[in-house]
Amino acid sequence: MRTFPVSAIVLLFCSLAVAQVKITTRSLPNGTQDAQYSATITTVRGSVPFAWSVCAGSLPAGMTLTPSSNTRSATLSGTPTTAATYDFSVTVEGHGGHISRVAYSVTIQPQTGQVVDLTWDAGADNIVGYNIYRGTTNGGPYSQLNTSLLAASNYTDTNVVGGTTYYYVTTEVNNQGQESGYSNQAEAQVPEN
Repeated sequence: MRTFPVSAIVLLFCSLAVAQVKITTRSLPNGTQDAQYSATITTVRGSVPFAWSVCAGSLPAGMTLTPSSNTRSATLSGTPTTAATYDFSVTVEGHGGHISRVAYSVTIQPQTGQVVDLTWDAGADNIVGYNIYRGTTNGGPYSQLNTSLLAASNYTDTNVVGGTTYYYVTTEVNNQGQESGYSNQAEAQVPEN
């Protein structure tokens, strides 16, 4: 009878905890009827691709939720057509079925007819455009208002609400696509209607 050596093979199983996707954006800014709106919903952890959806409610009329190219974030954008308060939930599902859901409430204010006109000094010779950012808290955070580079060193913000103070900063973008830091902050108080 022939015998064979017995080798003990120990298999070590590692339990790898897969980090679950989580939406980090807890609230969205309000908007104004018939004025362009854009807000980004961001995530942490999880394995892409992500699947985004709106459930439990509806987005403001005229707006859509669009995933980024890598699906790690999604942008709520468009031009809201109806003034009202909209309650809805956004769900993101990560690779492997992990889900994160956040409920939002966005109020679309009626158009006030008020505007804030901004101007700033032109930048260096290699500047190809500007970005403008706005916040409602002194020192930020700020959200970008323009969707494409501004060629001129002025901007008219038509998406303002009476009785609100806004804080603005700009950045410069050079011919290599590099964006500068924020400019000094400008404050604008929009009077009540």
